[in-house]
Amino acid sequence: MLKKMFSFLLVVLMLSSVTAFAIDTYGGYDVPVDIEINGSLIQCDQKPVLIDSTTYIPLRAFSDAIGGTIGWNAEKKEATMEKGGHSFLFSPETNTCVIDGIEEGYASVIYRSRTMIPVRAVSETLGYDVEWDDFYLTVKITAPGVEIPEECRDTSYTYEDILYLGKITRIESGYQHFEVQLGVAATVMNRVRSPQFPNSVKDVIFDSKYGVQFPPAHTDKFNTMPSKESIIAAKCALNGANNVGNSLYFIDTKHAASSWAHHHRPYYGAVYDMSFYE
Repeated sequence: MLKKMFSFLLVVLMLSSVTAFAIDTYGGYDVPVDIEINGSLIQCDQKPVLIDSTTYIPLRAFSDAIGGTIGWNAEKKEATMEKGGHSFLFSPETNTCVIDGIEEGYASVIYRSRTMIPVRAVSETLGYDVEWDDFYLTVKITAPGVEIPEECRDTSYTYEDILYLGKITRIESGYQHFEVQLGVAATVMNRVRSPQFPNSVKDVIFDSKYGVQFPPAHTDKFNTMPSKESIIAAKCALNGANNVGNSLYFIDTKHAASSWAHHHRPYYGAVYDMSFYE
C-alpha cells in the first residue's frame, strides 16, 4: 500500500514539474494574444498565450511563419528549431530552452498538446525587433528578410474588426460585468456568421437594412475609444468564445424593459442585467 502511494505521489510530482505554470486569464478566459510578423497576423492552431506576462506561441506556427526547420526527439520529448545559423532546443519536460548550446533562463512548455515557446526571446536571438502593442494585445515583430507564406497568415479578423467590436461592446454594455461585455461581442459575431445579417463586423454594426440595429454606432458615442476590458471581450469573441449561445439580440433590462426582440424572438437567458434572444 505504501509503495503504491509513493508511486502515485511521484507521478503527481512529475506532472507538477511539467505543468507548473499558469496561463494569464481575464474573466476566466485566456488573455487573447496575437502575433504579427512583418505586418501579417500569424495563423496558430492554438492561440498564443501569456504566462506571467510573457507571450508564448506554438513552436510549429512560429517556425513555419519564419521559414525555420523543426525536429522532434520522441525519446527525450525535446523539440528543435534551426534558423539563421542559430539552434534552439526546447525541453518542455524540464521547462528549459537551450539556444546555441547555452541554457537560457526561460521555459518552454506544453499547453493543450502544443510545444509553446517564448516568442520575444527567440525572436530577439534571431535579430528581430519585437514590440508589444498593449491596446490590441499583439506582439509585433519585424523580421528582415522573412516572407510570411500565405498559409501562415491569419486573415480571420483585422485590427479594424477588433476596434469596432470593442467600441460597440463598450457602448452597449457600459461598465457592466465582463460576462455581459463578452455576451454583447458574441452576439455581434453570431450576426456576422448568420445569413440574416451582413458578413463583416463593421457591416453588422452599421447595418440599417431593416432599421438601425445598433443606434449608438450612428452617434458621436462611437468616437469613444473602447476600454481594455472591452478589447479583451472583443478578441475573445473573435476567437470563438461565446456565453450566449445563438443569440442575435440583447436588451439592457435596466434601461429597456421590453423591445421587439422580447416579444418576437426566443429568450436565451440573462447575463446579469442583459437579456439575450435567439
